[in-house]
Amino acid sequence: ARDQRHSESRLRHHRRQAMAKAARVISILAVGVCFCSLPAFVPGPARPARSMAPAAAGALSMLGAAPAFADKIDDAAKVLSEKSYPFLKEIDWTSDVYGKLPTQPPLEVLKAINTMLKMGASMDSAALKSGALAHSQAIANMDSKGVATLADYTAINAAIGHMIASVPASQTMDVYNAFNKFSLGKDVGPYMMSKVNAADAKAAYQALMDFKDVVKASQR
Repeated sequence: ARDQRHSESRLRHHRRQAMAKAARVISILAVGVCFCSLPAFVPGPARPARSMAPAAAGALSMLGAAPAFADKIDDAAKVLSEKSYPFLKEIDWTSDVYGKLPTQPPLEVLKAINTMLKMGASMDSAALKSGALAHSQAIANMDSKGVATLADYTAINAAIGHMIASVPASQTMDVYNAFNKFSLGKDVGPYMMSKVNAADAKAAYQALMDFKDVVKASQR
């Protein structure tokens, strides 16, 4: 009986660990969504060292919109991708830091993820499909360092732009607010800034802000 209780205890422990790791990995994707479409809610240039790198790195791969705005978002995605690609290539995508964030209790992270799931459920289905296919294509073509080609990266940014533009701004802010309390900028910001060229990071951040304006203008 004692051995059985011990075995069950270890099983519960492993399940909790697995849930925590999954929540952390998924949360990094969520941060990409919430930072990409924010208006004045994204940390501004006055705080670049702490917030710019994680915002740009995680966010520079997710967005979507209504057909009437497709050209504008696609054009803006091309500019964003070209200006931020140098920064993207400097990031160590093989680092295990992304599997350790956010450093919060798993159940709190799951609550935040729930806001992202609700946002995803409201997205245009065609935009979601395009986003999934763009990411799949990028994964198939990425190099040994985990870096997507410029063409695939551009397709991802365009798709994400359309995805976010297809949902109400209020849902975007729900996701942002849910993850903002985790202070990811303080967790990973200084580390990431120490690994990249500061000028490239600033250029990526500014490009992201410009892209955000285009997506916000087309958001329903």
